[in-house]
Amino acid sequence: MNSHQNPFAGNTPQDVTERQGENAIFIVYGLNQSPDAVDKVKDVCANFSALIRSMRNRFPDAQFSSTISFSANVWDHIFPGRGKPKELETFKEIRGSKYTAVSTPGDILFHIRARQMGLCYEFASIIDEKLKGAVEAIDETHGFRYMDGKAIIGFVDGTESPAVDENPYHFAVVGEEDPDFAGGSYVFVQKYIHDMNAWNALPVEEQEKVIGRRKFNDVELSDEEKPANAHNAVTNIG
Repeated sequence: MNSHQNPFAGNTPQDVTERQGENAIFIVYGLNQSPDAVDKVKDVCANFSALIRSMRNRFPDAQFSSTISFSANVWDHIFPGRGKPKELETFKEIRGSKYTAVSTPGDILFHIRARQMGLCYEFASIIDEKLKGAVEAIDETHGFRYMDGKAIIGFVDGTESPAVDENPYHFAVVGEEDPDFAGGSYVFVQKYIHDMNAWNALPVEEQEKVIGRRKFNDVELSDEEKPANAHNAVTNIG
């Protein structure tokens, strides 16, 4: 799913670029054909900032944040006559020799995060109630911080992602190149399924060659040690 975080909903760049929360919920909805579906979605958009402020005022130390995003397929239906972000498009399936990056359905995405899962759950429940009858849930995924920021496979995740104190308009936020939608962002939703039994059966040295880093201290392998198909080699597009 490829979607655009809606600048009309009052999100700020900080909601996108601040440090990851301790817990998160990702919800993908499909918009149904009920007569008042669009009106309910617009009502949530109009009150989204207020809902977030309420959670932050109640729990000032919980680092609560949330964003709402809309897919290319549903954008014109919800926001007719408002134009469309220049790079908003439906993700096209990519077939590789071994794996396929599938294109999945979805019209609206909520990304909810906080230090406590209870807050994420409460906000998700509020949104679900407000959108009752207007949407159908397609996917809900719960996330949590594992160990010291490691992925479930035991390696630090996102080591070379841009630092949060860098200019967010450089790498995450729409700017002057699309002034009508400045302050918004694009988001791709991806889900990976790991065969943990097979992964854990690999010697640590083999796991490190798959990732391209040391497991214990996160130090990158040298070019001589690192295979050409290591994760941090094939994902380096700089």
